Amino acid sequence: MAKRKVKVKVKVKRNKFRILVKKCCMSCVYKDLTRCSGKRFCLKQEMDVKKDFYCTKWRMSHTQRMAGFARGKVKCREYLMYVLAVREDEALAIERGEEIEIKTVEELRADFLENHGEIYEII
Repeated sequence: MAKRKVKVKVKVKRNKFRILVKKCCMSCVYKDLTRCSGKRFCLKQEMDVKKDFYCTKWRMSHTQRMAGFARGKVKCREYLMYVLAVREDEALAIERGEEIEIKTVEELRADFLENHGEIYEII
């Protein structure tokens, strides 16, 4: 006999950029995620919770509040691949024991703009 999926009605709230955010533990400011075990702990309720747990004390996390901040700007694939290649070269140099200076994001952007042009997709 096949199991039926039960649809659960999810509560949502829009952030200031009009992006829908699910009201549950994974988007809450009070969640504490333990990296080694992967368990979620609610700092407000003081108990272990699942990612879809919802309580009345839910508050949107900073990350979720800022979703949509870039106003839909998408970085082009060439720029992302350029950054990846630079970071891989830096990691290899460090692995070989070389003394190098890691480039900042601003330096990477400036280099790419100078040599290749715009970093954002034209939509």
